[in-house]
Formats: sequence, C-alpha cells, structure tokens
Amino acid sequence: MTVLDYFNWLKKEWANVGFILSIFLFVFLFVFVRRDDFVVFLILLQTPLYMLHQAEEYVFPGGFGKYFNTKIFKLETEDEPLDQNFIFYVNIILIWIALPAFGLLATIDYRFGLWIPYFSLFAGISHVLLAVRARQLYNPGLLVSLFVNIPVGLWTILYLIGQGVLNSFFLNFHLVVGLALNALLPLLGIILLRNYQRKGLQES
Repeated sequence: MTVLDYFNWLKKEWANVGFILSIFLFVFLFVFVRRDDFVVFLILLQTPLYMLHQAEEYVFPGGFGKYFNTKIFKLETEDEPLDQNFIFYVNIILIWIALPAFGLLATIDYRFGLWIPYFSLFAGISHVLLAVRARQLYNPGLLVSLFVNIPVGLWTILYLIGQGVLNSFFLNFHLVVGLALNALLPLLGIILLRNYQRKGLQES
C-alpha cells in the first residue's frame, strides 16, 4: 500500500482508530502521568475523552453528519454540505493534533493547555443546544457530552481553580479560547451551507 492508500483508509476509519487509541491513551495517562503531574494529566485526559465523543458521533450509533445536514440544516441530502472531508479534517486537526499538542506544551507551562477543559465543556454543551434546536431528545455525541465531557470538563476547571492554577472561572483568556473554537465550528458550518446553496442555484 502507498502512503495515499493509508491516508484514504484513515479518512474512512479515523473514528474507529480514535476509539482504540483512546483506550491506549487512558491506560498510558493513568499509569505514567497521573501520579507525576495531576494537572497535566487532567489536561491531557480531555483528548481520549473527546475521542470517545467522536466514537459516539461517527461509530456507534454514528450519523452525526447526517443528523446535522437533515435536522439542523433542514436539507434532504444526508451527505452534504457537512461531508466526509470536512468532518475528517476538522476532527483530525482540532482533536488529534491541537488538543494533544497543547496538552504536551502544558508540561512546560500549564497556561498552554488551560483552554482545553473549557473547549471540552463547551463542546458538550453545544450538543445540548443542538438537541434543543432540532427538538429531539438525542443527537450523536449527546450521551458522552452529558456524562463525560461536561462533568469532567467542569470538574477539571473547578480543580484548577482550587489549586490556584486558574484565578477565576469566567474572567480568564482560556475560557475565551475554548468558547471561540466551539463558536468557529458552527460558523464554518454556515459557510458550508451557503456555498452548497450557491452551488445549487448555479446548477439550476
């Protein structure tokens, strides 16, 4: 197989790979990081937790792209404008690269990674808002959001405040970064939708 073949395989199977990788990361963090530096452990822990979130969105039960296109965008098509390419690149760049990279930088200075638990918290809350927007009790990713991302993200922030790592829950730059990254995703979605609608008008 060529490098391109491996890349194309990853584009199809990344969420499955992420689920398996999350288990490895859990074990590694609990065995090698937790006792050494609990703050870094909590920051890095957000990555495998979010990989579980991705597994619910795209593996079991999956279908988040379809849900967003049909229930949020109110379109008949299931595969556009939120397509496989957009889903792959956003999740890989943000969750597989940015989160662990800034988490590792937190080993040098905690401030590099303090936005990460805020990101996880707001990402979980966004699924609650999606459920309200679609007027449905469930959307792919909601259960992990409610029972993992929101409580762990919130507890992490409160722990960091208790340890003096964060001075305030609300009045800090890290909240702004975590919130802004979550706000960026629906903004990108709106751009995708408008491009899709413009393309449809041109073809008609």
